[in-house]
Amino acid sequence: MFIHMKSINKVAVVGAGIIGVGWTTLLLTKGYKVNLYTEKKETLEKGLAKVSAYLVNLKNLRMIDEEPIDYQRNLTGTTKIDEAIQNVEFVIEAIIEEYSAKKNLFNYLDSQLPRDIIIASSTSGLLMTEIQKAMTRYPDRGVIAHPWNPPHLLPLVEIVPGDKTSKYTLDVTKDFMEKLDRVVVVLKKEVPGFIGNRLAFALFREAVNLIDEGVATVEDIDKVMTAAIGLRWAFMGPFLTYHLGGGEGGIEYFFSKGFGYGANEWMYTLAKWDKFPYTAVKKIVDQMKEYEFIKGKNFQDLSRWRDETLVRVYKAVFGEKGNHN
Repeated sequence: MFIHMKSINKVAVVGAGIIGVGWTTLLLTKGYKVNLYTEKKETLEKGLAKVSAYLVNLKNLRMIDEEPIDYQRNLTGTTKIDEAIQNVEFVIEAIIEEYSAKKNLFNYLDSQLPRDIIIASSTSGLLMTEIQKAMTRYPDRGVIAHPWNPPHLLPLVEIVPGDKTSKYTLDVTKDFMEKLDRVVVVLKKEVPGFIGNRLAFALFREAVNLIDEGVATVEDIDKVMTAAIGLRWAFMGPFLTYHLGGGEGGIEYFFSKGFGYGANEWMYTLAKWDKFPYTAVKKIVDQMKEYEFIKGKNFQDLSRWRDETLVRVYKAVFGEKGNHN
C-alpha cells in the first residue's frame, strides 16, 4: 500500500538529450528544482548549454517572465545517478529508445528509490508492461508520460499504464502533468506507439509511399500539409474536421453518403507496407538536399524557426495564457 505522496518540488530527469533537456526546461519554468543526469560529462555540458539556450529563447518569445539565470539556479547537473535521484519526489526517464537500456535503468531505480517515488518513462512507443518486468520491487509505480518534441513548447502528454501500473500512479502522474500545464490524455488500453505517433506515422507512411510512387516531391507534400491539413489540425482533430465535412448531417452523413463514403472507392490504394522501402528512403534523402526552404540553414537555424513559429501558433490557438480548454 502506498503512503501518501508528498508534494513534488524536486524532479530527477535521467537523460540529457533533446527530450530530457526539454523536460528540464519545462520543469524549471514551472518553478521546480531539477537534477539533470547523464553518464558522460560532455553530453551533460551540451545538455546544460541547451537548457540555457532554450530559456533565453523563451524569454525572447515572452513565454517566461524571469531572467534565464533565475530559473537555472534550480538546476543541478550530474554524471552520478545516485546524486541525481537523491531527495527527489518524481523521476522522469528520457534515455535511448531501447528496451534493454530502459529495463536496466528501471531495475536500478526501482531498487534504490523510496516506495512512493513514481518513475515515468518518456518513451515514444515502447510498452511499460515490458519495462515493468525488470522492476523487482514495486512495478506498480512505473508509468509512461510521453511528451511531444519539443516538450517545453508542445503541451501534449500521453500517459500510458502498464499491466501493473496502479491507479495511484496514474492519478499522481496526471495531476503532476496538469500542474505543468500539459494537455493530458490517459490511454485506456496499452498499444505500441500510443495515439499520437500511430496517427502521425500512418500519415507519414502514406507520404513516403507517394514519394516512392513518384506522385509528388517532398516539398509539394509538405505544402499540402501546411496549406490545408495542418491549418485545420492546429485547432480541430480528425473527428471534428470530418463532422463538419458532413455538413448539416455531420459525421453520420459523412460516413454514409459524403466524402467518407466516397473514399471507400480508393482507400484500398493506400500504403500497406510496414517497413520503409529503400527506394523511397533514397528518393527522400536526395530530394531533401534540394529542399528550397532549408538551403543555407543549419539545425540551429531550423530549430529556432520551428520554435518561434510554434509559439505563434500556440498563442493563436490557446491564447497568451495557454488556455487548453
